Amino acid sequence: MKKIILVLLCIGIGLSSGSLFVLKQEKPPEEEGWKDGRVVVRHVGTSVSNTAAIQELIKQLPFSDALDNVSIDGSSVQVSYRVTGQERIDWTGVNTENITRDSQSFSESRLSKLIMHHTLALFLSISDLMELEIQYSDPFTRIVFSVDRPRIEAYTPQDIDRATSSSDRFNRVVVEDYILVDSRRLVFLEKFADSLKIIPEK
Repeated sequence: MKKIILVLLCIGIGLSSGSLFVLKQEKPPEEEGWKDGRVVVRHVGTSVSNTAAIQELIKQLPFSDALDNVSIDGSSVQVSYRVTGQERIDWTGVNTENITRDSQSFSESRLSKLIMHHTLALFLSISDLMELEIQYSDPFTRIVFSVDRPRIEAYTPQDIDRATSSSDRFNRVVVEDYILVDSRRLVFLEKFADSLKIIPEK
């Protein structure tokens, strides 16, 4: 009887461990979620006048579950994200405090990565996009990032400019070598500091 109970306990532990392993396997780390080169490359050359394709592209970019609205006006695109108070710390690096643009918590946050990722992805893929505005809001804060093509082209390094030749290249160069590298993301935020408005700001 003791042997039977022992065997059943071992089976139960094995099944529990297996379930946890499967759950971990099914949920990739957040860093992997940025590697959407396949989506970006597929839309290279899309015109801003093709509103359906633009909508499809933006809805497939990382963290589109928080996407609130997409507005297209001429050669300008506005993308809005809205999150709850509970999600705020994951997005901005702080809980209920005011956001400081120069803080390490913000530069390492999901939102700073999203701003850099979406800016590069959209200007690289949409051939005639001239102005982009990314809006973020939660119960405590509103953030607006606005930039135009001339400024992005002046910033864009040559290796990034050629990165849409394949999905693997986009993931390796744009995502792994730039967006996920703290120092390069910080350079991007500093370069476009005047394009970023935080309301209220500490």
